[in-house]
Amino acid sequence: MSAKPDVRDLKRYRTPIVSDALERLGARKRTLAYTDASIRSILSALGSFVGYACTGKIMAETPMEPEARSVAWPEVWRYVQAQPKPSLMVCQDLDQPAGKGCAWGDVSASTFTRLGCVAVVTNGAVRDIRQVEEIGFGLFASSTVVGHAHVRFVEIGTSVKIGGLVVKPGDLIHADEHGALIIPPDIAIPDLVRVIELHMAAERSVIDYALKAPDFSIEGLVRRMDELRDDDGTRIR
Repeated sequence: MSAKPDVRDLKRYRTPIVSDALERLGARKRTLAYTDASIRSILSALGSFVGYACTGKIMAETPMEPEARSVAWPEVWRYVQAQPKPSLMVCQDLDQPAGKGCAWGDVSASTFTRLGCVAVVTNGAVRDIRQVEEIGFGLFASSTVVGHAHVRFVEIGTSVKIGGLVVKPGDLIHADEHGALIIPPDIAIPDLVRVIELHMAAERSVIDYALKAPDFSIEGLVRRMDELRDDDGTRIR
């Protein structure tokens, strides 16, 4: 890790520990800043991803109506290319139900990787799983699907809602097999990394004591659990 941690250093950590550290920093309410169980990591072996949100909305189930709004792929690519790096695409599927078609397979993974985008988080579907895994592009979605159908972007660069989480362009996203969360902009990355490391050390003390201590006792466990308390007295597990 560099002397002064930056955004890319957060890839070292799992998303739940980032969440715990944000709670310790008083950065967010406990139930509002991460995705719900409808979003899952399709390629969990790739680990954690972190990036600044590029946002878009797609439709795929029905053909585009004459005069209907759509955003051409070159416009989408130019938008992504111009955003801060690393970027992470957050894509809301407007179909009901979502996932009838797909914008995210091996071709998009290759293209968006070249544009500095590391992953996509979508309430829709993805495909070409093994090929995308070889590319190393993260897929966070509600399902997989065979075809792309009539997929097109209808909006880019606006707020989207994915798995109960409202994401604005430029939000810093951290995601792994547990889900995705937003890191608030007022949290300095070095401060976040410092608290993550402190919290991990406190967790390790409890885990090692519970699994390995020959003189284990409830009193000893309570002492170590106290190190995991928030300022308001609640425990982080």
